[in-house]
Amino acid sequence: MGAARADGLSGYRGGSLRACDPWVGASLGEIRTAEGPDLDVETLEGLWRAALALPEPTGPQVWLHSDLRPANLLARHGRLHAVIDFGGLSIGLPDAEHAPLWDLPARARQAYWAALDLDERTWTRARAWAIAVGAGSLAHYRHTWPAFAAECRARLQAVLADAAAR
Repeated sequence: MGAARADGLSGYRGGSLRACDPWVGASLGEIRTAEGPDLDVETLEGLWRAALALPEPTGPQVWLHSDLRPANLLARHGRLHAVIDFGGLSIGLPDAEHAPLWDLPARARQAYWAALDLDERTWTRARAWAIAVGAGSLAHYRHTWPAFAAECRARLQAVLADAAAR
């Protein structure tokens, strides 16, 4: 529709993972200290680094919601009914929009991957976005929004379980 990332629609999601590395690294470090051995931060860091080692994605930039998470997805009768909260609307590469997959049960995540026929590079970058948002939010909201911090911790645990199963 003629919009471009430069038109004030350039939120960090949908941009380069490499640009997020400083704050993701700091968040993972903070989580390591605060969460202790209950969360395998070493593996999360390894998964993050694996995504950073990939070439940047190519392809067209698309419209992104940029804040897809369980609270912004409304279901009715077990099916997605509406998506709300478009305050983070932006333009970018679509890998970040797959990050909420780690908020879903493992079977739903696998069905999504199969239905979209996502390649390993896209999956790896999407997983890195899940780590970035989960780690950054867990570190930031641990004391001020415990329910959201718990959601982010569950996302990171799902990332770890999914990676162990692959």
